[in-house]
Amino acid sequence: MKNLSERIRQRRSALKITQVELAKKTGVKQQSIQQIEAGITKRPRYLLELAKALQCNPHWLMYGEEKSSRLSSRNPPSLTF
Repeated sequence: MKNLSERIRQRRSALKITQVELAKKTGVKQQSIQQIEAGITKRPRYLLELAKALQCNPHWLMYGEEKSSRLSSRNPPSLTF
């Protein structure tokens, strides 16, 4: 997915929900969802609500990549005495 609008449309389609249903779940107007999907709105204020309604990670929704923790990818340091 190249951008936010494509990722939202893809997740919404995968969940088989309409723009109206997504709008109700996020507490915004359907026109707001349409503007995001059309690429007019680039950084929605309600990104967390969208991610929750679309059952996905907000970082992925915004940037197209999973947020990884530096510590989770490394072995914890061992202590020697």
